[in-house]
Amino acid sequence: MMATRVELGTLPRRRRWVNSLTRHVVALGGGAVIVAIALIFFYLLWVVAPIFAGADISTGRVYDLGVTEPLTLDVNESDEIGLVFDTPGEIVFWQLADGQVKHRQDLGRTLKTVKSVYPDGATYAVVDTQGELNIMHASYPISFEGDDRSIGARIDYLFSDLWIELGDVTDFDVYYHDTDMYVAHLAGRTLTLDRYRDVEPGFELDEPRTRTLRLDRKYDRVLFGPRGQWLYLTDHNGSVAMFEITRSGQLNALYQRDLIPGTATLMALQPLLGRYSLLVADDQARLAQWFVVRGEFGLSLERVRQFTLPADVKEIAPEPRRKGFAAVDQSGDVHLLYTTSERLLASHPAAPGSRLSVISPRSDILLTATPDGRIHSYTLRNEHPEISLSALWSEIWYEGYESPVYSWQSSSADNDFEAKFSLTPLLFGTFKAAFYAMLVAVPIAIMGALYTAYFMAPVMRRIVKPGIEIMAALPTVIVGFLAGLWLAPLIEANLSAVILAFFGLPLVIVLLSLAWQKLPGSITTALDGWYGLLVVPFIVLSVWAAFSAGPVFEHVVFAGDAKRWFLNTLGLNYDQRNALVVGLAMGLAIIPSIFSIAEDAVYGVPKHLINGSLALGATRWQTLIRVVVLTASPGIFSAVMIGMGRAVGETMIVLMATGNTPIMDMNLFEGMRTFAANIAVELPESEVNSTHYRILFLTALVLFVITFAFNTAAELVRQRLRSRYGNL
Repeated sequence: MMATRVELGTLPRRRRWVNSLTRHVVALGGGAVIVAIALIFFYLLWVVAPIFAGADISTGRVYDLGVTEPLTLDVNESDEIGLVFDTPGEIVFWQLADGQVKHRQDLGRTLKTVKSVYPDGATYAVVDTQGELNIMHASYPISFEGDDRSIGARIDYLFSDLWIELGDVTDFDVYYHDTDMYVAHLAGRTLTLDRYRDVEPGFELDEPRTRTLRLDRKYDRVLFGPRGQWLYLTDHNGSVAMFEITRSGQLNALYQRDLIPGTATLMALQPLLGRYSLLVADDQARLAQWFVVRGEFGLSLERVRQFTLPADVKEIAPEPRRKGFAAVDQSGDVHLLYTTSERLLASHPAAPGSRLSVISPRSDILLTATPDGRIHSYTLRNEHPEISLSALWSEIWYEGYESPVYSWQSSSADNDFEAKFSLTPLLFGTFKAAFYAMLVAVPIAIMGALYTAYFMAPVMRRIVKPGIEIMAALPTVIVGFLAGLWLAPLIEANLSAVILAFFGLPLVIVLLSLAWQKLPGSITTALDGWYGLLVVPFIVLSVWAAFSAGPVFEHVVFAGDAKRWFLNTLGLNYDQRNALVVGLAMGLAIIPSIFSIAEDAVYGVPKHLINGSLALGATRWQTLIRVVVLTASPGIFSAVMIGMGRAVGETMIVLMATGNTPIMDMNLFEGMRTFAANIAVELPESEVNSTHYRILFLTALVLFVITFAFNTAAELVRQRLRSRYGNL
């Protein structure tokens, strides 16, 4: 007997090896899953981290080009060649990398003012001391000798070597686009606008069509507004007047106001990219952004944000392609700022007397000139200035908007575009889609699981349960396709019928249940477990009746037009692809997952608990509510949370069944945009390592964190439910 016990208690060697190998494989698999999740998390962090790295300014080279009294600075598109005009009329091109002069050109005239022609940055309007104007263009031809690349530089007269007489003007500005050119110039209280039509490079200019306007006061500066549609006039007291330029060239006064208090003096004023915004600095260390807002009473200039700097600003240099700028103050420091994120990004000491600041097209070089004629360069590291916590999650007042808003709009066909990267509408849309999907799925899936596991006949259960579980394998792209192309138009055309079905179908189910209770016991006992099959024809008939009565219901309740009634009475817009469609389609997609897990949990309740409850006199419903549901509650809760995770991360259904618009409205009849759908739409078209690219990874990280938080909370609740009801 002793030998037999030892033999039975000792596992065979092969079995021990199998057990050990299985234990290590399972441990290795679990560890690999944890490592994979951690690697995904840290990869997302690695991609996202640079957008919060901040900016930096460092001192670069000093160029002694032999120029005197520089008038303007510029950098070519590739950030390789610098350009300077000086007062004696000399133009110098030099290589930024080594300071070598590439080309010198003498205009043979003493210059008074040089300005970049808006919106073409490589074109310059030059006015000499005699009050004559000419337009010049900088060219940078590229040539190759074998594998060696070289870039040239030259300046050409854009039209001809014909100088236009302006006279003794206070200020001027030039707008040139396509075949139209406007020249606006101030002389005393007179504003003159010259319009040149059908201009072509290389040819002489025809006689302009001139408009002259007598002003009620003197202004010191004139500049064109966006697309040459407006003119801004400003004076040293900070007053600004706006004029509209009509298609016929007329000047109409639009708006006038003071940009700084009456006790202050204007120190600097520069337009931002697009010229919708003006940056205004006064002698009381105030630097503000103003832009044009179209309100109920027309256009107005509003102060949107204000920056605080340690000293008065004397020079402002806007970025050519973004809404950022550099400011040089009286204490000799240069500051890098960005308007949308409302941030002071970096500060750095500048050369004494720095002026004529310009930022290169790629926003990585800043050039300033000093009184001794030297050009000082500064290297800018400022890849993601538009990002801050407030820009991501708070309301932002964007150019042209009447008030601060949450907005996601990452791209536009307009070069003057201000990127909008608010994640709040995407977060809202994610939870909105999940809410309506769960509102549809949870009652149907949980109630179906309870009935299938507890009441349904075993023969019927063996058919129904696998059939519903097979639905989980249906590709969501197919569900989204059907929802977008079939369900959405169907609901739009039969909205009243759908509403009637939503309210009528539960009423029919209740009436059928009451009728079932009135049947003789012999019938209900014989058909016990088959009630679900018997009510299917009644459900189909109810839906058919709702669609048949829909037009009458719409006429009686909604005065013949349900969509118009919702708009006029409740203020609810109707979009064809909306949250209702998403709720039905995505709810259908997640029902199998919730149903399967919940049904297994209910079916797995020990039979002795059910039999004991029934033996003590409890009815089947009392047993279900007080024993079965409580015992299965950890599994039911897990099913709901898994369905919630599926709904939050769903991509294709939301992408195809909604308008994919990032709006914040719980309206059932409007769409939304979710994190997952936004990533699917925009990531393939985003530039690698751009701000847009990294923001999309940030949305993935936020979605990852949300899912992790939900799962963690769900596990804590599940463990608590298990500890509370697991001993029943």
